[in-house]
Amino acid sequence: MRKKPTAVAVVDFEHWFISCDNQFGIKPDIKKWADEIRAEYDVKEIAFFADFTNPSLRAELDKIRNISATVFDTQNPSERIKKDFTDFIMLDYIYQKTMSDKKIDTYIIFTGDGHFSSVVRFIINKCHKKVCIYGVVNCTSSMLKMSATNCIEIPTAKELQNEFCGPIITWLDHVEVHKNHSEDAVKDVVIQKAALYGKVSQKGIRYELEQMIKDGYLYEETIRVSKKKSVQVIKARWQKIVNDGLKH
Repeated sequence: MRKKPTAVAVVDFEHWFISCDNQFGIKPDIKKWADEIRAEYDVKEIAFFADFTNPSLRAELDKIRNISATVFDTQNPSERIKKDFTDFIMLDYIYQKTMSDKKIDTYIIFTGDGHFSSVVRFIINKCHKKVCIYGVVNCTSSMLKMSATNCIEIPTAKELQNEFCGPIITWLDHVEVHKNHSEDAVKDVVIQKAALYGKVSQKGIRYELEQMIKDGYLYEETIRVSKKKSVQVIKARWQKIVNDGLKH
């Protein structure tokens, strides 16, 4: 069995939670991520940082503490100066760690903020350690990704497909069976109905629907529903969907 490289992980939980919620309407799967990095590394510590005065973030504290006892509440104590301290506190923690623990092989930094590019370069060039960046897809700085040894963006396309593709296909199949290619196949209606059927967020359905159009599984077509009215509807390329295993 190979010896795992030692690592510490530093997590900007605000980035993770808010980016996932804004884009997909989902919450971070903290345990899955922690299991993933522990399978790859000998993780000595996972430190979470966030302003937990935010009720949505505070509601995740029990899940976080099941993973790690190292949690930093970065709330700004000043009522007059509105400033996010999370980045500053994280950066200080990382620099202190590089000075106090020379045995760490890899720093895992979960953030999307390009301001962390400098500390990443410091760790790689001055400390001669590796840096793995984790970030939320579409919310991670290009400069940060280029600075790191490697970068992993989550959730993956496959994870999003597994979560949101099924309800979209099921609703469009329903429309096909009932031969209703007008109002029930309009994009906004597809999003609403698929989310309702799948009991998932409309944000995630909208994101995945657009991805399925880009990937050629779906397409938009304008059809006439009366002499004076046309609507744009979503249609499926069923053969491609079946061939690629999205529908059995």
